[in-house]
Amino acid sequence: MSEYYHGLIVQPDCHQCPLQFDTKVLPDGPSPTRLCFVGEGPGYNEVQEGKGFVGASGQLLWHLAEAKGVTRDMVWVTNGALCKPREVRLSSGAILSETLVKSMSVNACRRRLIGELLAVTQGDPMAVIVPLGNLALQALSPRKGGGIFKYRGSLQNIDLQELWNQVNI
Repeated sequence: MSEYYHGLIVQPDCHQCPLQFDTKVLPDGPSPTRLCFVGEGPGYNEVQEGKGFVGASGQLLWHLAEAKGVTRDMVWVTNGALCKPREVRLSSGAILSETLVKSMSVNACRRRLIGELLAVTQGDPMAVIVPLGNLALQALSPRKGGGIFKYRGSLQNIDLQELWNQVNI
């Protein structure tokens, strides 16, 4: 039997992230679960509501999912990064672009994401994890590179335990 959970299961590695003091949008959903949606990072609406996939893109996602009989209460919802990406000015005056910060924040959150998914799926190899965006896919892939469109319509096996072992070396 699944229970609804909202919060952190594995602590993020915020000291390696340029967004370390920003508001985090925490993951939520049923735990254990066999279905997870992973976005790249929250947007404005998600930060305002403290919940993932509530903006325009999220509304479209839920509309499409519900057409297939999948409701939000059936899905673990998380993001590669917990904080909304934005341009960051360093104390040196250098500016990190929003695109670079997004990539850095997903990389800093990777261990947290993999551990979280391993926990909520209980390592079930039949669990379905749907990455929604290039950075979400890259956070879940042992190989770097290649865009998400390369994998459109295909199923890829992800060994979360193996990924967990790799990020904890």
